[in-house]
Amino acid sequence: MMVGDDSERAREDRVPERHVGSHDRGWTGAEAWIFLSIGDAAGTGGAPLDRVIAAADSNNHAIPNVDEFSSAVGQLVGAGLVLASPDRYSLTDAGETLFQKINSVRRGHITRFLDTAKKWKTQPPSRAAAVPWEVDPEHFRRSWELYHKWFEAWFERYKKRDPKNRSV
Repeated sequence: MMVGDDSERAREDRVPERHVGSHDRGWTGAEAWIFLSIGDAAGTGGAPLDRVIAAADSNNHAIPNVDEFSSAVGQLVGAGLVLASPDRYSLTDAGETLFQKINSVRRGHITRFLDTAKKWKTQPPSRAAAVPWEVDPEHFRRSWELYHKWFEAWFERYKKRDPKNRSV
């Protein structure tokens, strides 16, 4: 799906497309990305989808596609680590405990994601079956647009900072 009009845009201006049938893949590593992003975005409460997308971009410098997101959330809900509704994502008590354990090791946020993804591919935190779960592609697109608009405004402000890192 293209965001906005039909003109050609850079890759980062695209909302990744959805592919069918991924909930049967098993643990791919994307679950770690989405789990950490939900934990980062939600804090001690829940977070809307646009904030989870923002955290995902921060954690992996990428935006998950609808299929990756849906599959990961299905795995995480099935594992009892995440609670999900169409626009609210949070960690369960078990998820919060695991999130705190992962964050107890001092390392950068990207290294944290890469280490967790690598481990979960061979040693998932749960053997429970994934549940079929899908985010509405249109809702995902709107949430991405909301995040993208915020990011563009932030980036414009960032570019205007002076050499001493003060806002102009």
